[in-house]
Amino acid sequence: MDKRMVENLAKAVTVSGVNVQPGEEVLILTSVDAAEIAREVSKLAYELGAKRVHVCFRDDALEKLDYENQTIETLTDKPSFVYEERNYFANVNGCVINIICENPDNLRMVEADKITASRRAYMNGCMPYYDKAMSNKIKWSIIAYPQRDWAKLMFPDLSADAAYEKLGEYIAKTTRVDNDDPVAAWKKHADDLIRRSQKLNAANIKSFRYTNSLGTDVCVGMPEGYVFAGGAEECNGVRFNANMPTEEVFSAPDCNNVDGVIKASMPLCYHGKIIDGITLKLEHGVITEYDATANKDVLKGIIETDEGARRLGEIALVPYDSPISNLNTLFYETLFDENASCHFAIGRAYPTCVEGGDGMDKETLAKLGINDSNVHVDFMVGTKDLTITAETRDGKMLKVFENGNFTKDFD
Repeated sequence: MDKRMVENLAKAVTVSGVNVQPGEEVLILTSVDAAEIAREVSKLAYELGAKRVHVCFRDDALEKLDYENQTIETLTDKPSFVYEERNYFANVNGCVINIICENPDNLRMVEADKITASRRAYMNGCMPYYDKAMSNKIKWSIIAYPQRDWAKLMFPDLSADAAYEKLGEYIAKTTRVDNDDPVAAWKKHADDLIRRSQKLNAANIKSFRYTNSLGTDVCVGMPEGYVFAGGAEECNGVRFNANMPTEEVFSAPDCNNVDGVIKASMPLCYHGKIIDGITLKLEHGVITEYDATANKDVLKGIIETDEGARRLGEIALVPYDSPISNLNTLFYETLFDENASCHFAIGRAYPTCVEGGDGMDKETLAKLGINDSNVHVDFMVGTKDLTITAETRDGKMLKVFENGNFTKDFD
């Protein structure tokens, strides 16, 4: 990325993303390959009045060495300081910026059981952070920065340099920083997504039915008082954008009221393992059967994490005709791929997706059908011929999606 794009990307995530306020503490999580943008983000955060900026670097080669040489027991019995870093910033209501810059194929040869067990342990140890992040009680944002192995995986027919340059261009385009005022571009985009959310909230929908030629045929019930969100969200009255890019409006389904078959339309890259050909069968909200054509053992590890991982926690609507989808490129990174396609998430729901949910305890949320789990894993289901029909609580039938896109009533 050229210097202007790096500066614009840093401005987008620091101002429009976490919206740093004077006196706040900022945690930056990123790769050693993204040191350039980490420095730019740190500089801008201090200029905005940050009290402290702490950068935590990770490295593909070191992570792979750990997995290859540590036992499952060692990977799961981590010292407390591994978790305390994130939890500290949650406790002081800090801002957390995650800059993705890794090779999605890095852990391809690592045993799936090790990845699953390590991930579970990390989620458990960082639960104070995840509780606050998923309830919008702290501000957080995720962006990406180009990395050479990632670029070559996406564009194998290009030279290493050309692939790296093209990935940088795609990141700039999809994150709306390829212009003179990325902050204004993000405000306009967020306002558009909020408008879509408001239309869905006003419709008082009881259930959605998804059908397409791939084989998805599922009815998804919605809890009373559901809330669709998208674009900017609020934390203590301060606006922030969590995912950059984002094209989705999302909510939480009634996790006890999902019936049918869901077939994934794209591969899912999960901590270095690419799961392809996912098929789920659900009855009364529970995943009763599952399959995958590649890395089924990784999918098994996700679904068997806990009781909540056998249910859905998110329903997200993304038009097929959207900036990321129109690139016709698999990113092998969920931050991008989920924003090219309608998707669901296995596991935990966002409490903010039901009215008053951010102030409810887990028992109250469960009574409303809001799922809880130690995992939240998005997988893509959108296709060019996807149809979504909604039934309202007063018995009306509404066409929400046709030929993969929002109908005019919901666009």
